[in-house]
Amino acid sequence: MDRKSLSAAILGLAAAAILWLAIVSQAPSFGSFGIIRRDGSVVVADSDIVSYNASRHEMTLTAECAARLEADRFLEGAFTVVVDGEVVLTGTFVPPIISRSYPPNEVLITYPNFDLKYDVMKIQMGYPWTLPEAPVVEDSALVAYFSSTGRLMPKI
Repeated sequence: MDRKSLSAAILGLAAAAILWLAIVSQAPSFGSFGIIRRDGSVVVADSDIVSYNASRHEMTLTAECAARLEADRFLEGAFTVVVDGEVVLTGTFVPPIISRSYPPNEVLITYPNFDLKYDVMKIQMGYPWTLPEAPVVEDSALVAYFSSTGRLMPKI
């Protein structure tokens, strides 16, 4: 391995360790579930979720969480979803005014939605949705978690 490759590998490992430490140090503030920005700040904590609709891949947020996020206006950038200390999804927050497309294999949360609803957060694959059939969000860890907490809405 040449010197540049070794340096890049070390920097990558250091960045991953810093992100992991940020997530672990935030654990008490988000409970067993959290959506976390790249900088380690918690966007949505366990106590912010009213229910999870597995058919639509949507989280209904508490009024307090919706008001807090509305004050933040639009969410942009990378996020990580953590359940019981494990990373289960990574993706990108995009604002509802999207001027670019995203591949159908990329996890996105458009927030707020196009109707400017702040109490619902939808996880989706790619944008626009007119692209060839996008894969379904792999949310089995979310389904299991919200089922165990009694907040899973039945599939329709």
